[in-house]
Amino acid sequence: MKHIYTKLVLVIILAFMASCKNEVKNAIPSTNLNIKIADSSVILPPSWAFGYIYGAYTNQGQSVALINNIIEHDYPIDAFWIDSWIWDWQNEGKGPDKYIDFVGDTISYPNRKEFWSFMEEKNIKSGMWVWDCILKTGNEEAYEDFKSRGFFKNEYIETSSWHNGSKTTIMDSEEKVSGTWCGNIDFENPEAVSYFKERMSHFFDEGVDFLKLDRTDAVPVVKAMFELTQEKGKETKGRGFIFSHSNGVETGEYKKYPGKWTDDTRSDWSALKHKRPFQSWIPKVGLKENIAMYTDLNKHYHEIPFLANDMGGFATNQDGFIDEELYIRWLQFATFVPLTTPFSQPENKSGNIAFNISERADSVFKTFSHLKMQLFPYIYTYAHKSRIEGVNTIRPIKDDLYTYHFGDNFLVAPIYEEGARSRVVNFPKEDTWINYWNGEEYTGGTTDTIQANINVIPLFVKKGAIIPMRSYSRSVTLGTNDFLELHVYPGESGNFQLIEDDGISNEYLKGIFAITNIDMLPLNDSSFKLTINPVKGYYKGMKEIRKWQVFVHSNKTYNDIKIGGKTQPLTQENGVMKSEIISGNINDTLEFICQ
Repeated sequence: MKHIYTKLVLVIILAFMASCKNEVKNAIPSTNLNIKIADSSVILPPSWAFGYIYGAYTNQGQSVALINNIIEHDYPIDAFWIDSWIWDWQNEGKGPDKYIDFVGDTISYPNRKEFWSFMEEKNIKSGMWVWDCILKTGNEEAYEDFKSRGFFKNEYIETSSWHNGSKTTIMDSEEKVSGTWCGNIDFENPEAVSYFKERMSHFFDEGVDFLKLDRTDAVPVVKAMFELTQEKGKETKGRGFIFSHSNGVETGEYKKYPGKWTDDTRSDWSALKHKRPFQSWIPKVGLKENIAMYTDLNKHYHEIPFLANDMGGFATNQDGFIDEELYIRWLQFATFVPLTTPFSQPENKSGNIAFNISERADSVFKTFSHLKMQLFPYIYTYAHKSRIEGVNTIRPIKDDLYTYHFGDNFLVAPIYEEGARSRVVNFPKEDTWINYWNGEEYTGGTTDTIQANINVIPLFVKKGAIIPMRSYSRSVTLGTNDFLELHVYPGESGNFQLIEDDGISNEYLKGIFAITNIDMLPLNDSSFKLTINPVKGYYKGMKEIRKWQVFVHSNKTYNDIKIGGKTQPLTQENGVMKSEIISGNINDTLEFICQ
């Protein structure tokens, strides 16, 4: 009997080892790294949020058709939310009926569970719009329920027409409405918060993963909404995710509840020099002002770690004109921000979806969206650095509102003027900068006029940079870091810390993540050494074997790459030198000498 028991234990152990063979065997726990966290208030969104998040005012059938169309056009899509009309699509969000009754529009979305299951099967996270109050008219049952429990912070007569008698999102400031009682839910009352979560929970049971919070950015409300997604969101595994407005940042606590967006913007080059009329209620923010929201050191927006914007501008002008050139320039800029969200008000018939605008917009969007998805290892590393180092991915340049660093290694100079096919760029001192598109070099501290046809944005890489990229995938979570391209720009010493985690849990808060240091060192004028150091740390699901391919971007010619004493030729492709694919154990040192 003892012999049988021993055999059984052995079988169990071998089965367990087989199931784990693809995971790291000898990784060093991250808790041994002794990493000091510079800003512990920073909480990361789930990894999928760093792909493409779409929003729309579509009913169930339209949403399914749009998502299928996005996929058929070979666009990335990680998440999709239904905006405010999810409560009453058939009346175009007119209200006050349904805002909010905790039921939503069951006619226009006859089977929300089926709809959100459809998205889950396609690896797309689902979201919905919500706010922090109840309008009484048409929602008497919900209103009296919260009032009788003492869960309103205050009550007043709401005379704004927003979801209170005004069809669509056009809110004329002169429009008169009769008004209705409005109860602001008391999100500083734990019992009210608990009850609100209870009333919202069935949406998450059906399949909702995240929320877009409108109307307010008050920290108690944002906190409650974020916790709701943490506790109830099926796809977040505790990480949680919301969108809220870009204020409410009086204390650093707001960083615990990502992310934010730059509020309602105009589909215009500049709201201060516009050519077409817009509704008066729309903030005076066009593309030019939106860029400055990320870079103006005199305002708080640049401090927000994970800040999105409505790609293409939220509000269309009163004559409904869709400006293809503006859209293309905006999508290029929106590629190089932490969170990218194609979205518009329903009056914009294109929905700010590229294939609805033009063939050229479709082509440019595909190029840039694929590039962003390939840059995920780089972007997600800098998301971690926002917490570890306390420096955000977007790094403003003093006295230069329209140029910024995207991480350490990219310099971005968006085009923000109509008809412009070039712009003046001031190159930051101390570094040499290489044009991403054509390889031309520029000395730091100089100024030059950079040509940029409609297909490109002025984009530069620092000499000495190491840029990890991965193969394109339609969504972040369908992709993998098992094979990485290392795009190197030799001529200076360089380093990149690749930071990885499971992308969806809060284990990284316990120090459970991995760092791979990659170094580049010039040996002489004609050779350099690239070293991939052993991984430090671990996370669940991390693979032991990784494949690499080296891409050398340089005006100098490198013919060979030596790996472990073996020399292989570098091949040329579109002016870039590349190695063969190399496979290695992440616990070993990989050393490459290019010459």
